[in-house]
Amino acid sequence: MSSKTIRPSQPVRVAVVGAGKMGANHLRIYAGLKGVELVGVVDADADRARSAAARYGCRVFGSAQEMAGEIDAATIAVPSSVHADIAGPLLEQGVHCLVEKPLATTEADCEALIGAADASGAVLLVGHVERFNPVVRQLGQILAGNAVHAIDVRRMSALSARITDVDVVADLMIHDIDVVLSLLGTDVTDVFAQGVGSAGAAAHEYVTATLMFAGGSMATLTASRITHNKIRELNVTSDIGYVTANYLNQELLIHSQARTSGSTGEGGGSYVLDLAIERVLIRPEEPLDVEIRHFVDAVQNATPPLVSGRDALNAMRFVWEIQRLLTGRDAPAPCPT
Repeated sequence: MSSKTIRPSQPVRVAVVGAGKMGANHLRIYAGLKGVELVGVVDADADRARSAAARYGCRVFGSAQEMAGEIDAATIAVPSSVHADIAGPLLEQGVHCLVEKPLATTEADCEALIGAADASGAVLLVGHVERFNPVVRQLGQILAGNAVHAIDVRRMSALSARITDVDVVADLMIHDIDVVLSLLGTDVTDVFAQGVGSAGAAAHEYVTATLMFAGGSMATLTASRITHNKIRELNVTSDIGYVTANYLNQELLIHSQARTSGSTGEGGGSYVLDLAIERVLIRPEEPLDVEIRHFVDAVQNATPPLVSGRDALNAMRFVWEIQRLLTGRDAPAPCPT
């Protein structure tokens, strides 16, 4: 079956599968977008589905398949372990899908989703939302054509009961793996990883991984679910200077050595600045809002998504390699329950 065709005069008919915290955010944004008709919502919790439908003025459906004939596109915001079960049949029927990260928890399921989208021509966008953060987008433009020596990323959070089907690598670190690969490419020559757990934890909850790239660059990534402070920072050592990006406040600073002579005025002494700090002008935007608008645009104009299924699978392959290094197993580490 071919993908759904949208005429310019028609709104894009969308639905959201999963009305939890992330799904509710998708519902909120779709409901406020011009050129979009929010048709319905599906959730295993019937009360939550009814509440979401009442709040955002859409219908409750019993299943994703039930609404497939009435929509053009859907967000899949259910647990990662069932992404393939939900998104696969929709993609096969030509329904465009924004699948929350990770794309799926096994390589076979990732390949199945990519294959279904390729066969029908449906757009498959994977929700690596940091790619749509204005700080990350601006950082990519600044670094383009400049040598990058090292990247250091920290993503720290407190323990949460919200995510239970994936470990800290697939839950948090995957965001930064995707960003790093988008900045440095995928030609990685070596991977190292270490981690520690918390009392009673079924998996590592604080992990540091290092990726070595063929071009001579390296990236060190740290993710934690046992750190009380919330930190989202990426730092780059490059030829243009030391660049710091804060995802949360969307601040981007360039620190560089300066040899500019200055003067205090007529008859005054001169001085030399040994460090210059430039603040890059960033127009604040909600990354998820940018992501969803990009998805709708890709659906309307049949354009490639910024984060494809293949991009998401590449990121997951590094997730699985890091998990393998942490557990000593040859296969991807099992998800804690």
